[in-house]
Amino acid sequence: MSQSSPSMRHFFKSGKGKYWLYAALGCPFAHRSLIARSIKNLNDYIGVSITHWYLGKNGWRFLEANEEKMGDNAYRYDGGIRSTEDDTSTRIGDIPDHSNRLFVDGSFDPNYKAKSMKDLYLRSDPNYSGKFSVPILWDLTASKIVNNDSGEIIRCLNSIGNEIHKDKKTIDLAPSKLIPELDTFNSWLQENINMGVYKIGLATKQSEFESNLATLYRKLNECEDHLKGVYKDIEKEVGKNNKVEILKKFYLFGNQITDTDIRFYTTAIRFDSSHAQHLKCNWRIIRDDYPYIHLWLRNLYWNHKAFRLTTNFNHIKLFYSRSQKKINPSGITPLGPEFDILKL
Repeated sequence: MSQSSPSMRHFFKSGKGKYWLYAALGCPFAHRSLIARSIKNLNDYIGVSITHWYLGKNGWRFLEANEEKMGDNAYRYDGGIRSTEDDTSTRIGDIPDHSNRLFVDGSFDPNYKAKSMKDLYLRSDPNYSGKFSVPILWDLTASKIVNNDSGEIIRCLNSIGNEIHKDKKTIDLAPSKLIPELDTFNSWLQENINMGVYKIGLATKQSEFESNLATLYRKLNECEDHLKGVYKDIEKEVGKNNKVEILKKFYLFGNQITDTDIRFYTTAIRFDSSHAQHLKCNWRIIRDDYPYIHLWLRNLYWNHKAFRLTTNFNHIKLFYSRSQKKINPSGITPLGPEFDILKL
């Protein structure tokens, strides 16, 4: 679902208040939009509401609170969910799926007091019959969804940020000279890795599981080889022992952060802490078996706040372990690994 907005770039010259982001910290696709919003320095322009971590049969829901409770939380990296600042998950305890701890389990919608994502989809289009997914970029003036495709939202936020901050140095997540290469890799990444982990976890036959597992790890090997090549090229340029300078350029393409880094990151950061256990992606893990992916991942997390301060390990683990009952009927949330992300 998308709706063109020709006035978008013009509006954002003047300030905030036009658009709102609805997202979930546990969902890797919604996580993409939160990272892009932060990288492009749009936190002060676009507010965000965070759904509860539990995805039930009625879809993503919000907590309920009075508008004044929001304060400046909607304009933080994390939408006010303070545990996002923790670099590893904590003990869960016997939290029910219907918990309502404001700014712990989620936040609320101060615009329409929507109780769920479904409410917003039907407000935008009463005849809508598709999935009530996250994220969505919302036009507050038109009371409509602008877009609900995470990849397109990244590009949209990139254009907005370029316009707002055109007089300042800003990261261009999709430089025109790289777009053909990025688009090709993004499609490959989506099919083989972003969705590849689910093909394994949701397999219903052993043969299907084993085939999908083998495919995923072949593709991860290709990513490892690609990043190794990037690292070696930078090493030749700046010197083998100059790790600080190497890391300033150690990204998938163009020696800069692009939307491809965001797309891969939101799967990779969930791999060891969640996918290895919950989705049975445990043939190899990132931290032990993929040194260049691991270094790239830790570089993004520790050296860029947009990645670290939008990554909430509690929400990630709760979302997977509680929401996918077919995979985990007991709803028990694993605590490990001891450290969800290792130091750089």
